[in-house]
Amino acid sequence: MKNIVGIIGGKGKTGSQFAGIFKKLGFDVLVSDIGTKLSNKELIKKSDVVVFSVPLHLSEKIIKKEIVNCKNPEQVVLDVSSLKEKQVEAMNKAGGNVIGMHPLFGPSVKSFKGLSMVLCSGKCSKEVFEKFKKMFEKVGLKIAVMSPSQHDKLMAAVQVIPHLKTIFAGELLKDFGINPSGAHKISTPIYKLELDIIGRIFSQDGMLYGAIISHNPYTRRIMKTLSRVVSEYCESIGKCDLKGMNNRFNSVKKFLGKFTDEAFRDSEKIINEMQKWK
Repeated sequence: MKNIVGIIGGKGKTGSQFAGIFKKLGFDVLVSDIGTKLSNKELIKKSDVVVFSVPLHLSEKIIKKEIVNCKNPEQVVLDVSSLKEKQVEAMNKAGGNVIGMHPLFGPSVKSFKGLSMVLCSGKCSKEVFEKFKKMFEKVGLKIAVMSPSQHDKLMAAVQVIPHLKTIFAGELLKDFGINPSGAHKISTPIYKLELDIIGRIFSQDGMLYGAIISHNPYTRRIMKTLSRVVSEYCESIGKCDLKGMNNRFNSVKKFLGKFTDEAFRDSEKIINEMQKWK
């Protein structure tokens, strides 16, 4: 394995986190960022492994700009973006091996044991891909392997739909003038958690969530479906059509199958733990 990892955007929270991971794995780490003396071009020239850790909404643009300098056929190029199709396609212009990474954890975690990360192979040899997979497993990460297109479709379910739901809930609270703190005091544990998630999302960076939602290639389809479903529910609610609403509910329940029982059991464990905190 080569010795020097260069992280473009290495002063950011995620970049700093991966600098720590690579140091733990025995690499020397270089960083370039706004305000560093080392330029992106110089970093690429000096590095055996190049990692793009830049804002999602700028990632494709920055990769396309800098990838022309990644000419070394022995070099490995990675990124940590929340989306993969366009990013991996852009990185495939590199001279060496390409792997797309998506860490499914925040930069504040203290331990990586059992946390998930997706790896998407771009233009990469099986040998190099397996080396990096085993390397990340060494620090405790649980690695899922999939294609960039599979990843982005799954992220529509894992990120876009939940984030949209949470952001819409925040908009509704604002419109109704409801203070979540007051509602929190009279909520059951599971609804307290729902309110906590709203607060958690809005405590963070709106640009990140906006990019995750708007840049996902499946979001337009989701919004089109959402518009239709809301319209249909407006009609049912207007008619107090409880039977029709129940039929829709049961149709979704049937589609979800055994997952509903598994989710109920998991959420019960969370509720029981929350009750211990009192």
